[in-house]
Amino acid sequence: MASRPIHILLVAAHPADSFDMAGGTLAHHVDQGDKVTAAILTTGVRSHHWELGEQRRRAGAELDVEQYVAQAVEEKLEEVRRACRILGFDDVRDLGFEDDDILVTQDKIEAIADVIRAVKPDMLITHHPFESGGFKMHGTTGQCTLYAWQLAQGSGRGRQERHPVPCIYFMNPTAYIGNNSLEYAGTARVDLYIDITDVIDRKVRALDQIASQYYGGPYARKRAETSDGSSGNSALVAYAEEFQRFQPQVRYTLPITDAELERITEPQSAHMGRRSEMIGGLMPLSDGETFTSRHRMSKEKYED
Repeated sequence: MASRPIHILLVAAHPADSFDMAGGTLAHHVDQGDKVTAAILTTGVRSHHWELGEQRRRAGAELDVEQYVAQAVEEKLEEVRRACRILGFDDVRDLGFEDDDILVTQDKIEAIADVIRAVKPDMLITHHPFESGGFKMHGTTGQCTLYAWQLAQGSGRGRQERHPVPCIYFMNPTAYIGNNSLEYAGTARVDLYIDITDVIDRKVRALDQIASQYYGGPYARKRAETSDGSSGNSALVAYAEEFQRFQPQVRYTLPITDAELERITEPQSAHMGRRSEMIGGLMPLSDGETFTSRHRMSKEKYED
């Protein structure tokens, strides 16, 4: 633990990415007195406002989506502001790029570098730069962030300040391995788990705010089990978030925690019980919401 409060800057591809992969970790840092800023590269409206996408699917070419974009942008930003407040921070910055502008470009890099210079973070969190082979907005954001990190620590131009950031983490680095044939397993790995069991209820309530992506209610609870619960199972806890450090850490001695030492003597039943906690039983759904099977695919639809 650092000897003073630190400032974390998380650079996200889309609004919900500002907390859905690292929100529990951010809540821990806020709770211990650290400061968190989330910079959102794109508005997320064209790819992640699924209510608008449903309207487009039904209306086809007759719907001019541009008339809805400004309102949809504000809806998504307000959702994520509410979500981040639940996790304890409210410094959420919209960099305003379109989410169908998917290439690594100098203007995106400079926009992120400007935030780094302004915020002066001690730590960066972002996406793995080669997620889905790099051909995805998450990967683009990770690449832009690394270029911006280099840019911000250089001499700059004119009166620009420089700010080196000593520590970078990629959040949820292996999440999409296996989703397509452009594997990035050669560079992505998990080398750190953060136990978020004590704040998983806050993360689920944050997910409940993202109505434009149908994240709330049953899905928020399912996601907690299948994503954070799966990571937790690997870490021998109920819920965890995964990270990969960009550069090796330098320490005076090798690290080991009391939690690790306790495993020497604890019975098998203890960590099995610890891993078995389920958020669904702790957080009932809102009135009128149910877990349903009505959207299941029939077996006939899987036949060749």
